Formats: sequence, structure tokens, C-alpha cells
Amino acid sequence: MRVDIIDISLIVLLFQFLTLVPFLLFQKGQNKANKFLALFLLAKVFCISNFLAFRMKETFLVYFPHLFYFGGSFTILWGPLLYFYTKSLSYKDFRLQKRDVVHFLPFAIHFIFYTFLFHLHNADAKRAIISQGGLLNPELNSIISGLINVIILCYTIASFRALWRYRYQLKTEFSNLDSIKLSWMTFVLSGFTVKWLFDVWYLTEYYVTKTLPIVPLAISRIILFLFINIMIFKGLRQPSIFSGVESDYREKKLSLSKDKTEKYARELKSYMEVHKPYLDPEITLVQLASQVGIPHRSLSEVIHQSFGQNFYDFINEHRIKESKRLLSNRSVTVLEILYEVGYNSKSSFNTAFKKYVGMTPSQYKHSSTLQNISSV
Repeated sequence: MRVDIIDISLIVLLFQFLTLVPFLLFQKGQNKANKFLALFLLAKVFCISNFLAFRMKETFLVYFPHLFYFGGSFTILWGPLLYFYTKSLSYKDFRLQKRDVVHFLPFAIHFIFYTFLFHLHNADAKRAIISQGGLLNPELNSIISGLINVIILCYTIASFRALWRYRYQLKTEFSNLDSIKLSWMTFVLSGFTVKWLFDVWYLTEYYVTKTLPIVPLAISRIILFLFINIMIFKGLRQPSIFSGVESDYREKKLSLSKDKTEKYARELKSYMEVHKPYLDPEITLVQLASQVGIPHRSLSEVIHQSFGQNFYDFINEHRIKESKRLLSNRSVTVLEILYEVGYNSKSSFNTAFKKYVGMTPSQYKHSSTLQNISSV
């Protein structure tokens, strides 16, 4: 049996996944996202075992003939499970509904198809089928593989859309997004997309040339190792104090009269000037609404209608105005100011400051210092 670096890396991944799956499935608490991650890894285990069976055909024919074709169906689950993982990370009230069974129908059809053609046979019959070239001709195999890859692509796009929608909603409710905007999930989804592209390259070249292209296969496996480990590491570190937003969010029709909107806007403006709630780095729409005495749905509408902003931009604009005032004082540092006005990181402060002012805080402080000196 010939084993190369690709086989070794896949075996390492397989055992890594088998170790992590029980931990994620039976972890204390109700972390739904980790359950979907566990199922995703389990699907990968079956896929890897199927791939290794054909890579080491002679050995598997003798000892493990039942593993052939068994894991192939689980490739179809990559897309739905990645999509549900993204949604369960984003929305705290996410639950699988009865209608979601439709997402698993392609897998069920594929698995039942191979069950009658292959899985129900005994070991000797399976050995004979594999030795004679497999179940299906190359043309039909390529069509099925193409359909599976289209399914994966559709779910990857749906996962990106769910993540973008989540981030949009965050800005209507939160003022600090550093630890909850799931930037790492964009990286993971991008990595998954790149891996998928190399898989398509590999399959296309294989069906066209009838040879095993090593380059796309090796790159695909390297990317798989990286993005899976990032998913695990970052997913487990997701702060437990934040479990997502409400999934039933949608744009509301205007419900406030013009007089009521103007009244609320005056109250909000006065409260912001006097009490400066934006200095709280974790202030949320619900908290501000409670402080001002305005229903939070109405407050969101007022901020949008009267100030032309979402909650995130509304709060951060006030923070930047306050920081500009403080930066005129030559005795304080930029680091002291960013914490004082409600930021938790220098990068977030610099990004927001440059967005509203057009220069970095350090540049603004330097220019303010020069103006003060020249006016003396």
C-alpha cells in the first residue's frame, strides 16, 4: 500500500475530527452552533473515509469494502450544515423547522440511490463491483458531481448572505461590534469557497484527463485543514455573553407621527448632550431606549428618520465628536482618549475617526497642537 503526504494529512484530519465531534456534541450548555459544527465535521469524516477508500483501493477492498461509496453522500451535507452553522452563530433564537427537511432531501435521495445499488450487497459483491470499475460510468459520475458542487455553491452564497444580513442588523442594535461581528466567519467562508474551487478544478481535470491532478488536491487539503481549525478555534472562543440577535428582524414600516418623531428626537438629542450615554463602550439600542424612556423600536425609527443613521453610526459619531474635543488638550494621549470615549481597541477608534474626520486621531491631535501654538 502506497501512502503519500496527502493520505497522511487526511488521516490526521480524520482522527482530529473524530476526537472533536464528541466534545462538541456533548459540550455543556446549549450552544447550537457547536452542534452544527460537530455534524459538519462528522460529514467530513465520512467524506475523508470514502476518499481514502478509493485512494488505497487494494487495502480497503480486502479489509473495509463497506466503506466504499458510503461517505460520498455526505459531501452534499457540507452546504446545508455550513449554512445552519452560520445562522446558529448569528441568531440566538434559531431553530430547525419542519420545512428545513427540504435541505436534506438531496442527501437522502443520493444515499438511498447508493443504498439499493451498493450498500445492501454483501462484502464479496461489493468487491466485485469495485474491481469491475465501480457503479456508474464516468459521464454519469461527472453529472452527479457537478450537481453536488452546484448545491455546495448555492449554500455557500446563502451563508455569505446570512452573515451580511446579520452584520447589517448588528448596526441597528449595538454600538461596539469588535467581538461580535464574526469577521473570522468571513475568512472561513472565503476559505471554504477557495477550497471548493480547487475541488472543482480537481474533479474537472480528473474527468477530462482520467488522471489524478496532485496540485489542486494538495492545495484543497491544506485549505481544508486551515479553515476547519479556524472554525473550531474561533467558534469555541465566541463570547458566551453574546448569543446572537433576533432572527425575525425585518424593516418596519413607519409607525410614528411626525410630531411624535420630532418630540422623541428632541428628547434623545438632549439626553445625549447631558448624559453622554455613548461613553459606555457596550451601550445597546435597548439600553439607551430604557434610559431615554422611548420604546426601542421607536428609538430605532427616530434615529433613522431624524438623524439619517443607524444606531451604530449614531453612537460612534457622538464618540468621535467627544474625542475631537478631548484631543485639543495637549496633556492627554490618544490611547487615554479612545478608552474614555467608549472604544475598546485602537484599530476601531482609528477606523471610526478617519471615517468621520478624514484623518487619524494622531494626525488630528498634531494639527490641533500646531493651531494652538500658532494662535498664542
